[in-house]
Amino acid sequence: MKISGITDKEKQLLFIVLALGLLVCAYFFGFTKLMDQARAIEASNVQDQATVDQLQAMYDKQADTKAETDQFKNNIRNIVKKYPVDVPQEKSIYLLQQMEDIVGLHIDTINFSMDNMLMDFSGDDAPEGRYDALGVHFSASYSQFKGLLKYATEFDDRSTEPSISVEFDQSTGVLTGTVNYRMYYLTKTDSEFDTRTYEEVPPTGIESGVDSIFGALIEEPGEDGEMTYGKWNYNPIDELLDGLNGEAQE
Repeated sequence: MKISGITDKEKQLLFIVLALGLLVCAYFFGFTKLMDQARAIEASNVQDQATVDQLQAMYDKQADTKAETDQFKNNIRNIVKKYPVDVPQEKSIYLLQQMEDIVGLHIDTINFSMDNMLMDFSGDDAPEGRYDALGVHFSASYSQFKGLLKYATEFDDRSTEPSISVEFDQSTGVLTGTVNYRMYYLTKTDSEFDTRTYEEVPPTGIESGVDSIFGALIEEPGEDGEMTYGKWNYNPIDELLDGLNGEAQE
């Protein structure tokens, strides 16, 4: 069997076939991958451009955003300032002593329930809203009782009166009852928003005795039938009631 050599024409045909094969391989294994990468880059560019536009918009609003942030921080500071940093038992006693001295009523007993949780925000270092509950049993005249209600609204600290119960003794003309107070305060607040410090209550010079736990004794009626009040031997409730009546007339 005679084997003849490859002619030039066959060589050209074989070269063309090989070239086509290389083109096909280049397309499927090279060009398509490049196109996929190009499409991925284009999509990334679109996303990056959206991010750039968003950042540009934020930059354009930088002054307004800073002003809103500062206002928000000031609002937080103002809210925190409205509440004391703590209401220890000594402060509660001091406030009630002042009320007894000024209004002239007689406080018999006080029941304390301290450091009650009101609101606990999430997080170990988050602020906590707490309150002290005071149950105050008192005896007072009708005018003194009205003074008690008005005086309680003038506490500097945040407080509420969840319940009041009163009974009238016809034989003595004295009101006896119990008023429950809640004294609120904020703890564990961020130092960025909190400039409060606890101020010690001033010395009170409390007298010893059994007639009044604060020494503000209610004296016997005078010759004109009027009661005298407290250590100063005058009725300071008149000033409070005059103010209350003046507000009502307005």
